[in-house]
Amino acid sequence: MTSMRYSFLLFTALSFIILTGCNPRAVETLTMNAPETLETNQSGDFSAMANDDARPPIEYTWAFGDGSTADSPNTVHAYQEAGAYTVTVTASNRNGRFTVSESASVMVMNPPVPAQVLALLASSTNVDTRTPVEFSANVLGDAPLAYAWSFGDGTSSASPRPQHTYMSAGEYSVSLEVSNEHGRDARTLNIAVAQFEPPYCADLAEMSTVFFERNSSLLTDAVQQALDDNLEILGECLNLQVRVEGMASPLERNAQTLSVDRARAVRDHYIENGIDAQRISMLGVGSADGTSKKSGVDQFRRADTIPIR
Repeated sequence: MTSMRYSFLLFTALSFIILTGCNPRAVETLTMNAPETLETNQSGDFSAMANDDARPPIEYTWAFGDGSTADSPNTVHAYQEAGAYTVTVTASNRNGRFTVSESASVMVMNPPVPAQVLALLASSTNVDTRTPVEFSANVLGDAPLAYAWSFGDGTSSASPRPQHTYMSAGEYSVSLEVSNEHGRDARTLNIAVAQFEPPYCADLAEMSTVFFERNSSLLTDAVQQALDDNLEILGECLNLQVRVEGMASPLERNAQTLSVDRARAVRDHYIENGIDAQRISMLGVGSADGTSKKSGVDQFRRADTIPIR
């Protein structure tokens, strides 16, 4: 009886050793760690671990969803293109007899692109005051992009492709700032603006002459009406400068002084009606001494407005 009992205990012990010590424990569970989001070309850490009591060797196989694989429990991977990827890891032992798999989703995005102004463009950088300029820009950056144009004359625009007409001649520095949630950038462009003139301004040879009463420099209503034509020309030909020459006839008193007074009266009339004084010079030529092309001595009592080139 004692011998039989001993044999039973020995059989039980050997069975326990075989079942617990010699037989590999199966892979039953698998813990997986993977990043939820990545940027393109950014390396992410991936790891997996089977249950602690799984008997080695344990084989790990990764499939990253983009055709790439790996075969270690801890690995890194970078995606070349944006998109949603399913990552699967498989752990097995006993030559694949016991296998467990886990999967996770990884969202891959392109890295943010800050706003950048590559170049400013204008339909022309040399314009006149009646010609609109069309502006545009080559820009980079994630949408939405905000545009802030400054045209250098106190005006602005938020349009990507604004159009602007300058009211005054001069040199203007145009700037554009483009911004998005990731950054901002700016550039400038210089625009030269000339005063617009009708075509006839360049060929203008003479302007209206006005005539005075004897021994007078008073601008009568008739004289002022005659000067209206000259004012219209001066208002349109803004680059035009003139010289007012006053004359007196040989029969008038103080011919030199009178000729100066007549030139000054015309010049002051122009200035009072909005013509820049710097555009007007004056000269009293005194007695005409018969040099006028006009017939009759009365024609010497006059003031000529002469365009200056």
